Amino acid sequence: MKKIVLLLLLLCITGASTGAAQAVDLQSQIDAAEEGSVIQLEKGVYEGNVVITKSIFLEGEKGTVIKAHADTPAILIENASDVAVRGIDIETLGTGITVRRSNEVKLSNINMRGVDTGIQAYNSQHLLFSSLEIEGNAKHYAKKGNGIGVYNSASVELFENTINSVQDGFYIEGVQHITIHENTVTNSRYGTHFMYSENGDIRRNMYTQNVTGLMVMMTENIQVKQNDVSYQDGFNGTGITLYDTKNTLLQSNNIEGNRIGVSVQKTMDVELLENTFHMNQTALESVRSEESNTAMQNQFMGNLVNVRSDQQGLHLVNNYYDDYNGIDLDDNGTGDEAYVALQSFGQWMVRKPVYQYFIESPSVVLLNTIDKQTNTTSKVLLVDESPATTKNQGHTTSFQLQLPQLVIGLLLLIGCIVVYRRSVSI
Repeated sequence: MKKIVLLLLLLCITGASTGAAQAVDLQSQIDAAEEGSVIQLEKGVYEGNVVITKSIFLEGEKGTVIKAHADTPAILIENASDVAVRGIDIETLGTGITVRRSNEVKLSNINMRGVDTGIQAYNSQHLLFSSLEIEGNAKHYAKKGNGIGVYNSASVELFENTINSVQDGFYIEGVQHITIHENTVTNSRYGTHFMYSENGDIRRNMYTQNVTGLMVMMTENIQVKQNDVSYQDGFNGTGITLYDTKNTLLQSNNIEGNRIGVSVQKTMDVELLENTFHMNQTALESVRSEESNTAMQNQFMGNLVNVRSDQQGLHLVNNYYDDYNGIDLDDNGTGDEAYVALQSFGQWMVRKPVYQYFIESPSVVLLNTIDKQTNTTSKVLLVDESPATTKNQGHTTSFQLQLPQLVIGLLLLIGCIVVYRRSVSI
């Protein structure tokens, strides 16, 4: 019996010393490596937390895990240049990776689950974060951190990342020149949140089931193109909110199923071009905005309210509206009379969002009908003088007869007729 107990104690001591040796080995390898070295990590669990302060390439094979305490980042990259980390899983209840005062940092193929904060970068340049999977915890948005946060940095690229259940998928503050593309953010407060930044390019991302898909505040020179912004449909849900921005372009985005598709607030020089607004409660709203904002060649289909505003603040040009009742006698793709957005109830909803719950009530339906009769000649609020009468203006749709489908359809039709006649005769 004593021998068995001694054997078990020996195994425990050996296992503990192995884990400790592994932790010391990882940090010691980093410390001992020369500038520009490549450290290949074999499959296994490495106890964190590690610090990188030199040029190094840290790469793990599949199954490499860094397990860290929550009090400090699992990996800290500080005062370093030309650093790459890829191919690892990080287990921590705190922060996965922090980058400080560094240059040319690449992070890729890194998975994190249950973290409070995924990645934070401060006062750094030339950052490339790609193919990261970040899963937050079950806490309320206000009690957890962001997926990726970048602060006071420049020349940043974030692409092909998947982020779920965090405060903000991407939090961008004081950043110059940033590209965010091909990412997916779900079940978070804001999919992407801009503050005090300039020169951003946001393309081909998917934002779905967040409180707000894209929040842009006090920011200039932003392009938002070809994104799918769908189903931010809670009481405060908004697909895209622009607040106090300048020189912003929203082009060719799919904005679908949101409580508010796009909210333009206290902005100037905003252009909404060739976007599709589909099945939103309110597609586009303007609040206290400048008259330099334009919505041109967009498509509004299946929305409860297409456009609403508390004042002029928005020019409508050549958009397609599915509730337009005008005609196009000369068949040039533009209606012969202006489109007037229904205003009375729309303005009330801007001021009191709770009114949205009465949107299909009999009184509101009557009010909209009166608007149609009385506002057709109004030029004071939200009038599109050249509404498009086709969804894809400038494109022709060709119809080609497919013989196999025609034959199958005829056979099905004959079969139905035969079955019907037999049932009648019986």
